[in-house]
Amino acid sequence: MSQYLNRIEPEDVRFLIDLTELKEVVIDLLGDAASLVHVEVSYDQFQDPYDVTMIRPMVKLEEVSDFTEENRHTLLSSGFSIDKEPFDNGDYALKQIFGQEYTIVEANEDQEGAFFTVEMPYRAYVDLKQ
Repeated sequence: MSQYLNRIEPEDVRFLIDLTELKEVVIDLLGDAASLVHVEVSYDQFQDPYDVTMIRPMVKLEEVSDFTEENRHTLLSSGFSIDKEPFDNGDYALKQIFGQEYTIVEANEDQEGAFFTVEMPYRAYVDLKQ
């Protein structure tokens, strides 16, 4: 690393996370509940009232057959829910990864699939790493 680079502190940190990676993280976050649901990860883009493009991840969970009340409690203990909107589950997953201070800057697709560019303040990144 250049000796001069040590004098400069970054403002923001950017990550690329594709939908396959996000699905793997969601399955990991589900823990014991992972075998109780089918996980589908996608996203939606829309314009807010101020004409800003918003990108929201969606994590849709569908129960497997013979889903019991005990299974529901196991799922709820993971932080996810079948009853929530897919957007709520998506927000929950990204907060578990990036903390409270993140922004999805853009969503792109290439031959390997869709991916997000996620930005977070450098100081928030350092706090999460500790």
